[in-house]
Amino acid sequence: MKILKAFVPFLDKERYLLVRFFEFFLNKNSDDHTISLIEIQNELAVSSYRLREIITTAQDICAKIPELHLSPVKDKRIRLTGLGTLQLKKIILQEAHASLRFKIFIHISLKPKSYSDSKFQKKNGISRATYFRFKSNLISDLDNKLIQSSHTNESCIRYYIYSVILYFSYLDFFDDTDSKKQLIDSINQITLLLKLSPTNTQRKQHLYFGAVSYWRSKNGHRLTKADNRFFVAVKNTPEIINFTQYFINSWNMKKTRALRCVRFFTTFLLTYEEISAEKLPFLHGYDLVNDLTQQQLTIIRKHFAGNSTLNINSLTNKLLKTNVKILIPVFLNTSYTNPKTCFFYENSYLDADQLTKKLLNVRNAYKKSRPLGSDEYTQLYYSYLFTIMAEIPISSFSDRIHIAVDFSPGVTYTDYVKKKLIEFSFLNIQIDNFVNPQTDIYITNNFDQTFKNEQVIWERPPQTAELMHLRKLIVRVKNNKLKKKESDY
Repeated sequence: MKILKAFVPFLDKERYLLVRFFEFFLNKNSDDHTISLIEIQNELAVSSYRLREIITTAQDICAKIPELHLSPVKDKRIRLTGLGTLQLKKIILQEAHASLRFKIFIHISLKPKSYSDSKFQKKNGISRATYFRFKSNLISDLDNKLIQSSHTNESCIRYYIYSVILYFSYLDFFDDTDSKKQLIDSINQITLLLKLSPTNTQRKQHLYFGAVSYWRSKNGHRLTKADNRFFVAVKNTPEIINFTQYFINSWNMKKTRALRCVRFFTTFLLTYEEISAEKLPFLHGYDLVNDLTQQQLTIIRKHFAGNSTLNINSLTNKLLKTNVKILIPVFLNTSYTNPKTCFFYENSYLDADQLTKKLLNVRNAYKKSRPLGSDEYTQLYYSYLFTIMAEIPISSFSDRIHIAVDFSPGVTYTDYVKKKLIEFSFLNIQIDNFVNPQTDIYITNNFDQTFKNEQVIWERPPQTAELMHLRKLIVRVKNNKLKKKESDY
């Protein structure tokens, strides 16, 4: 785990070094939880003196988190225990919230205390020159088109601020109890109007998004006619009429502004796939979404010809909720996925990966939708892949690996090993009682020279290393079978 690159600029340099110190320990994952000082020094690219300062500060942080214990050991090594992803996230949040860069970002984007620049500088004990130097460097480091166009594109700047404070779990600026209560009441009312069923995470997203919109409006940054080009177009259905009327009555808005807010919040909800598929026809252009989805379903039916286990209705609904984003005029990134991690799925789920790419090709070639950028392509890859894997039984895919298990100590031990192999069921394996012509991998404790496929010898109960080796072998056999299948055509 590492802090995402897009959010690094919000940390002051010295605080980011601290975060990297803890990241290095977590990702190094050494058996004895120790790392040499020279390794850390090289990783952080700092002097030995600076490293000692970092370690001293790290010890102070560990003292405040009960699970963490940092101490020197012999041979110029240092040990850190108790560090997991939760503890690292706490450290990232703590260092971000205390960073001057992050504080300046909150100040210039939300002005939560209505401070002038001079009052902000005084409260944080910095000079005017320091403030403007940090501000200039921050904006330069962000290198984000949304920031650069913020004076003309209010809707996109709101999305950006929201993504930052959500990642850093920061809502401290919203300390106005009455306003917060009014906002939460509004979110609850809109939830009822649209008949949403938000999860705990989605409720948090609603609150953060609503808070940013409330505070931006309070500071005079309102959505304008120019923002309409970034929203979905909605029909005048009863739900939309009630939604609009709610803003008119509760927030004292004129109808034009209320409808603009409705379209803005509807776009947000569609981005996170929160509106049920049954309600999507309220959108102008829904016929295009349905047409694209039907083309993809044709490919899926052909891929699984004769398979009666497919739940077409559920699959259709999920595809509709993904494909509705073709009606959103701009791409709004909702995930932290990385194109490099696609390789894991390409190797592990070969058949599902190939089907996913067929669906992507249909989407990419659909002339009535906007072009796909690399980030959106990656996000869609995961959306289609996870939809396929969630809605289609793993046994339906063609890349099934047959594994036979047979150990000389007897049935009890053999059954134990079979139970362990259930951990690999996500790789589409079938565990057979006997070796047969379909057997791809044979696991035993005695070598059998008559078996011509892959054989695994475990002379003791399998531990982590053996199981990891088996996983790699399953993936390799899958790849070889696929290559042979393709060459036979």
